[in-house]
Amino acid sequence: MNVGRVDRKIKMKRIKVAFPDVTRSSAIKGLRRMEKIYKYFRYDVLDLVFRKKGYCGVKCSLPQDYNDPYELFLGMDLSIPPEHLAFYYDIVSGIPQNPTTCFSYSPIVSPMWAHYANNHSGFVLEFDLEGLQKHFEGNPLWNVSYRKAPLENLKEILARAAGTLKPRHSYALQEAVFVESYFSKYDQWAYEQECRFVDMTKITENVAGDDILFIPLEFVTAFIAGPKYPTDKIQHSCDISSIADMKWYELVIGKSHPKPYIKAQNNEIFIFEDKQLVLSTNNCSSCSEPLVNDNKLCPWCAITESHRKVAAQHNPFRMISAMGGLDDYMEAMNKIGR
Repeated sequence: MNVGRVDRKIKMKRIKVAFPDVTRSSAIKGLRRMEKIYKYFRYDVLDLVFRKKGYCGVKCSLPQDYNDPYELFLGMDLSIPPEHLAFYYDIVSGIPQNPTTCFSYSPIVSPMWAHYANNHSGFVLEFDLEGLQKHFEGNPLWNVSYRKAPLENLKEILARAAGTLKPRHSYALQEAVFVESYFSKYDQWAYEQECRFVDMTKITENVAGDDILFIPLEFVTAFIAGPKYPTDKIQHSCDISSIADMKWYELVIGKSHPKPYIKAQNNEIFIFEDKQLVLSTNNCSSCSEPLVNDNKLCPWCAITESHRKVAAQHNPFRMISAMGGLDDYMEAMNKIGR
């Protein structure tokens, strides 16, 4: 029997007061400024995601399967006395494994496209955040806190619990560790801009051994295809988007714009700015790429044939090559410094 185990029916009301740094009120207020959240997928799971009529299926994982194996141990300063650390470990080992799924605040995070969307060949779905919160009330959808160091407050809670050995103090520690383990990560993961959904009311369904959260399509608002999305599957994704009443976009990695941007089916251009997709009103008149200045053309489209001709005439390598000495010159230069 694991006496350190947290009750699986732990109450949301107690969770939100257990840990001041990650409360329900502050987390949700922060998220509600974000009207949309996003999730990244591989292209080959499209039909699996939409196989249940009227729903979008999102796979959930358990904390023990997190990408970062140190997440459950982030919350504690390991310089504490060994007897306190042993007490803490006993609490951590009893954390319940609730199905959890992750979302991002942004649809243009390049490492996320690389890691979770087949190197930009997958897709991203956009969700109505407030709609999800209301529909799945009782299950936290909170932002993740990124930290360089453990939270000082947790060490104080542990010291009190280990020092007094009173059940109520141990229970407070259990709750604090529970919230911290689900909603904190090392700051090296901050690029993900993550928020997490935790199934506290057993609403996920087991499908072929996986815990699936089925989200009504009314809360799925857009489909964003990656720039390498298979061309033979684009029409199928458009058809699904049409049936589900989702907007269809494609992600574009530009030649001069500092960040990826979004192109709609009607060729309108959007940029992700102030945590939302915004229609770009200043675009290159030739290639339509968003501009970062008041020019009419992007830097590459501004290059004329005359510019190319002059550049070729002034290229010293072309001059040396015309005299037949380019290979010898490059070989000699490569030997310098050896």
